[in-house]
Amino acid sequence: GVFVDGELDYRNLRGGTGPLVYPAGFVYIYGILYKITSNGTNILLAQYIFAGLYILTQAVVFYLYARAEMPPALMVALTLSKRVHSIFMLRLFNDGIASLLAFLSFALFINQKWKLGSFFYSVAVSVKMNILLFAPA
Repeated sequence: GVFVDGELDYRNLRGGTGPLVYPAGFVYIYGILYKITSNGTNILLAQYIFAGLYILTQAVVFYLYARAEMPPALMVALTLSKRVHSIFMLRLFNDGIASLLAFLSFALFINQKWKLGSFFYSVAVSVKMNILLFAPA
C-alpha cells in the first residue's frame, strides 16, 4: 500500500528499498509535495519549492547567527556550503525540511515563544528523528 492511495497502516507502507523507516511528518510533507508536483512528475516545480526552502533556511540561520553575534565571515561560509546546497537543490532530502523547522524553533525559543517553538521542534522531529540530537541531555 502507498500513503498517497490512502494507506495509513505503517506496516504496509513500502518503497523500492523496503519498508518505510521515516516518521509520519516526513510521509505527510512529502505526500503534499507529491500532490503539488503533479504526482512527482514536475521535478522543476519541486526544485523551485526546495529553492524557496533553501533560501528561507539560510535566512533563519543568518538570523540566529546575528542574534549570537557571530562574525559576518561565518555567514559567507554558510552561503558557500556545498553540503547544504546539495541537500536542498540536488537530492531534495528530508534533512533540509527538518533542519528548517528545527532552526525556526530555535529562533522562536530565543524570542521566548516557547509553545510555538515547541510545536515547530516537534514537527521537525516528525520529519527526521536526528533532530532529537539538538535537545539537551
